[in-house]
Amino acid sequence: MPAIRARRLLLALVVAAPAAPAPAQTNNAYPMLMSLRPAAAVVGGASEHELSARYNLAGAGAVIVSGRGVRAEVVPPETEKPEDRTRNDVQASKTRLRVTCDPDAVPGIRDIRVVTPHGPSTVGQLVVAREPVAVENPDNDVPEKAQPVSLPAALCGAIEKAEDVDFWRLRLEAAATVTFHMTSQRLQNRLHDMQSRVDPLLTLRDARGATVASADNALAGDPLLRVDLAAGEYLLEVRDVRFQGNGDWTYCVEASARPFPTSVHPLAVAAGSTPGLELFTGGAAALGPVPVAIPPDAPAGPLRVAPVADGTALADVGVLVTPLPIVVEGPRAADAPLPVAVPAAVAGRIDAEGQADRHAFTARAGEAFAFEVFARRAGSFLDARLRVLRADGTALADADDATFERVSSADPLLENWSAPADGEYLVEVRDVHGRGGPGYPYALTLTRFEPGFTLEADTDKTLLAPGLAAPLYVRAVRRGGFAGAIDLALEGAPPGVEVVAGRIAAGASDGCLWLRAGPEAAPCFGNMTILGRAVGADGGAAAPAPVRAAILQEVYLPGGGRGHYPVSFHTVAVGAPLDVRAVTLSTTDVRLTPGGTCRIDVTVERAPDYAGNITLDCMLQHLETPYGNPLPKGVTVDGAASKTLLAAGETTGHLTLRAAPDAPAIEGQLVPVTVHVPINFVMKHTFSGAPVRVSVAAP
Repeated sequence: MPAIRARRLLLALVVAAPAAPAPAQTNNAYPMLMSLRPAAAVVGGASEHELSARYNLAGAGAVIVSGRGVRAEVVPPETEKPEDRTRNDVQASKTRLRVTCDPDAVPGIRDIRVVTPHGPSTVGQLVVAREPVAVENPDNDVPEKAQPVSLPAALCGAIEKAEDVDFWRLRLEAAATVTFHMTSQRLQNRLHDMQSRVDPLLTLRDARGATVASADNALAGDPLLRVDLAAGEYLLEVRDVRFQGNGDWTYCVEASARPFPTSVHPLAVAAGSTPGLELFTGGAAALGPVPVAIPPDAPAGPLRVAPVADGTALADVGVLVTPLPIVVEGPRAADAPLPVAVPAAVAGRIDAEGQADRHAFTARAGEAFAFEVFARRAGSFLDARLRVLRADGTALADADDATFERVSSADPLLENWSAPADGEYLVEVRDVHGRGGPGYPYALTLTRFEPGFTLEADTDKTLLAPGLAAPLYVRAVRRGGFAGAIDLALEGAPPGVEVVAGRIAAGASDGCLWLRAGPEAAPCFGNMTILGRAVGADGGAAAPAPVRAAILQEVYLPGGGRGHYPVSFHTVAVGAPLDVRAVTLSTTDVRLTPGGTCRIDVTVERAPDYAGNITLDCMLQHLETPYGNPLPKGVTVDGAASKTLLAAGETTGHLTLRAAPDAPAIEGQLVPVTVHVPINFVMKHTFSGAPVRVSVAAP
């Protein structure tokens, strides 16, 4: 029994300990954004907001906002002294932003980031709303103190403590269908250190307190409530379903009689076109068609647009911009397949319960195809199931939920399906639960499958200081048997930043780019585009177009794990001097023979006030899981022959690289020798010495 109790106690400590971040071990922690109050800014208006973060917002300067038509700037605190902007011991966890939205800004959620002398912040989020913003009075926790608001309005507050219940008193002058659209849980996806997320609930009551309607999960974990109301007074109650609370659980409830579309048909559109979109707004029939202009420079992929119906500007909706020929499904007999010439994008809709749409295509034996459904990612209610059938209806392949850029989706993806014989085949789309209606549109892409790859940048920011270098790790997700090398490239580096591009070796997953700020580099920043191009057998480009990397922000998972979430930009910034001032290596040309070793001596110049732990490596890893390992196949760091921990102010260590006896030959692989300074249990600053080239001789 004592042993069992001891094991239970140890398990409890392991689970509970990382619930709050460990104290910063660096003197230069970049800010980790947590919340913005109010959570929303209004289209065509300007407003001020309080930005809260963990660690240091002192000296915050530029603000980056994703998309077009929204700008933000820091309002410097009156108490901030000029000399405090770059000091490490001034812990400013709040600042103010002034946000300006153009009249034609597309509403919805935007990524935001601030740039400070201590580094670019993590990504936070801002709601751009159409309705005037009403800011919560904190003393609104009982019906008697409900905050009066005239509709339409964007109600902005926070479920800030345990058992917090916010009450809003609404006055409706005439009967109307009112939509209450809440954005809260979706504001927390990108937050670096949100250990527990809100699960919001909306309840609408009449003047006597009787429940009129309520809503829970509709758009991810956020509620959406549409209700027909008579003129009069109502109470809107906002809370967490578990009666939990957190000071950073902010929300925006857009309350309006304005029609609120959640999805459109057709979902597939072409750049530069002006399709007529039918808008699903919760009724028995769709609204429209409404012409919506798709920008000519819109890249292929998901796009948010803002339709205007009968002179009324509406909320944002999602479409899929595609260069493929678009086939818009029209009326036809329920059992009549729609003929499609591959490649194509079919814009369809499951109009009725139990409906299954079938699309016919021809194939030769052994010909490989890829099929993808885009629906839930654009707000469709469709939980799609995809099947490939013979012409007689015999099932050959089946696909359900898939993962896109590390995020699980109800949209299916089926790649590298090969036709067993010449003939006609069917690809079928239906709802898993047999549902249907105007709110169930989809875009189905049918293409011939080619071996290839996608790319993921492991982190969304690179922090530099004058004379200091850092690596940027890129991972390839290979598909269809593609095993070739991939050359990496970086576009948009700020002035004074040198870039050395590496390669993802043939058959490997990881590579890197090396960035260094010149000794005289001034503070600056820029958003990067990270690209990869397949290398041909002759060493040249094998493909005409490079692949653009998805940008992933690292997040602190409950229990101390390291996760990722896609964000809009990768920011490189040159800031103030950091805990590490320089990294010197004994060699940058490592030449190994199979079974041989090579030692690299590392000298770290510390800031005068930094004596914390520093670790050395040739990769990025956490809890022994590699997240970026550009070492050639068969080459490892020999831990027993290395000194990788520099503690208590130590400045010298070494790494010994060892090639396995069967390590394949390779020439000049870019491998950064890295210096890691911990920020908390998961996150770290990563710096580098001069670029190292590792070669392995042929046996």
